[in-house]
Amino acid sequence: MRATKSRCSIIVLPHLLSSSEVAVVEKLIEVGKPIEISELAKLIGISEQGLSSILELLKSKNIIEVIEESKVIGKVTEEGASYIESLPEERVCRLLQEVGGEAPVSEIKRSLGESIASIGIIWAIKRGWIKVEKGTAKLISFAPLDKHREILKMFLSEREVDKSIENDPVFQELVKRKLIEIRRVKQRFVRLIVSAEEARTLISKKAVSKLTHELLATGKWREVILKPFNLEALPPITYPGKRHFFKEFIDMIRDVMEDLGFEEIHDDYIIPELWNFDILFQAQDHPSRDIHDILIVEGYADISRFDDVIKRVRAVHEFGGSSGSTGWRYKWSLEKASRLMLRSHTTAVTARHLIGRNPPARLYIIGRVFRRDNPDPRHSPEFTNFDGVIMEEGFTFRKLLGLLSQILKAIGIEKFKFKPAYFPFTEPSVEGYAYVPGYGWIEVFGAGMFRPEVLEILGVKLPVGAWGMGVERLAMAVYGINDIRLLFSRDVEFVRRFPSVKKLYLTSP
Repeated sequence: MRATKSRCSIIVLPHLLSSSEVAVVEKLIEVGKPIEISELAKLIGISEQGLSSILELLKSKNIIEVIEESKVIGKVTEEGASYIESLPEERVCRLLQEVGGEAPVSEIKRSLGESIASIGIIWAIKRGWIKVEKGTAKLISFAPLDKHREILKMFLSEREVDKSIENDPVFQELVKRKLIEIRRVKQRFVRLIVSAEEARTLISKKAVSKLTHELLATGKWREVILKPFNLEALPPITYPGKRHFFKEFIDMIRDVMEDLGFEEIHDDYIIPELWNFDILFQAQDHPSRDIHDILIVEGYADISRFDDVIKRVRAVHEFGGSSGSTGWRYKWSLEKASRLMLRSHTTAVTARHLIGRNPPARLYIIGRVFRRDNPDPRHSPEFTNFDGVIMEEGFTFRKLLGLLSQILKAIGIEKFKFKPAYFPFTEPSVEGYAYVPGYGWIEVFGAGMFRPEVLEILGVKLPVGAWGMGVERLAMAVYGINDIRLLFSRDVEFVRRFPSVKKLYLTSP
């Protein structure tokens, strides 16, 4: 066989067959006729998917062709099988013959049953066999449906529907009545388009990719064809395992916080309202507790063991306690504070963990929270919060802003700004905004210094700075993504676009 040279200087032997191609050609020679692909795969002992790849190669070498055929398969339904001996309209007419040619419809239904009688009467009327007047059925004519029953019997077992039967009006009627069920099946057949002699010549030329000691020692190298090397071919692209970029982003935040001397804490998703709202000095009639904003869980928590905290919460909510505040001036409810809910923010966790903790303390949590939000490019009913608190002697609002700036820069956000804000549990308070290329400014966190009322509830004597950040929104700013939902994409090609994040080491303030 003569080698030819392509435009890109690659040597090609058009009919050089691999061992798998040889196996297929040998089997086709042995069978000697077109064979269905699934059957051929079984004979060779490979999967249909694997065989399809080999067939494509053989097709490109003009050795075989694949022929597609479709056929119709029919089988009697359960209802059709019950009519093998007699169809409903036949039963109605035979009953009328037995009673003299007419009978009340109610009597027919009583004799044959509601379902059979109703179907039979409708079809007998369609065929012009009977007419019904004033509730009485009268027989006009009747001809047994021998052909209908014969076709039903033909399809008791699943079989192919040939063209003559498929176009038969009786068969079409039985299909329409759902007495015979049909389905169309596509089949692919393979056949050689070269002669058996040509095929044997092709498979006699074995190809090898390298010369082995055995080939050289035995002299068999003279009987084989050495596969040509394409020196211009690029090596295969390999994709090593890679963690999802959003998971890596969260781990980077953890690294940053550890470098700043913070301790990670954890808590449950389901908590009583006491931790989510009450210890943060949010009134029990505050709009944020509306059922349209939070997700309530059936049941109540036993919070009686937190008696000291409950006393301080009650006093601060009702009259301000000893914090210097006037409180909310209402009757605080222990029952409402015990109600279970899916946590709506993780400040509930960081604040709770300050209770009974000796200063100084630097705590943070990265965890899922839940709210009644409709999904859109910036919102999700389930998202990730990154909350932190710092309790230290002489800690100020100015230091808090400096710490937040340091965290944002460390995770890759260079363009951000602060804006005065209000939160029920911090004063002064601030909102942080980050710039997302192609989208604009988005709010990424709220922060502030815990109010005196909150400090009294927690039993804390030192100032406390706190913040809560939306991790997904931080990632949007870092990666330049304009839709929060893309962070959870399962599109491998999309995920590969993002490089691994780099850990940045910081010096704690």
